[in-house]
Amino acid sequence: MAKETDLTFLESFTGGNPEKMKKYMNMFIQMCPGQLTLMSDHLKNQNYDQLRAAAHSLKPQITYMGIKRGEGLVKEIEHMAAEKRDVEKLPDMLSEFSNICNMAVAELKERIV
Repeated sequence: MAKETDLTFLESFTGGNPEKMKKYMNMFIQMCPGQLTLMSDHLKNQNYDQLRAAAHSLKPQITYMGIKRGEGLVKEIEHMAAEKRDVEKLPDMLSEFSNICNMAVAELKERIV
């Protein structure tokens, strides 16, 4: 099965320092599930401005962890929420994004054991 993460950027960003890489991976592992829950709650409550803000805050971490399938998706969620357009598509998009992120978290946990 294809991996969701590509740590090439993180390796470059940290100069290949394993401790720094581990630090950033752990930060993502700790932060991501809560952000996904927050995004889901905002969507349920039709708080599109807060959904946009939560998606925006996740973008750099998605990039750092090389989650290519998630990059475009989180940007699209952010834009749709900001413009309040096609909001009926957001539940499926957020579900797909959450699945990608959850797989990425699992991969990262395996790497830092």
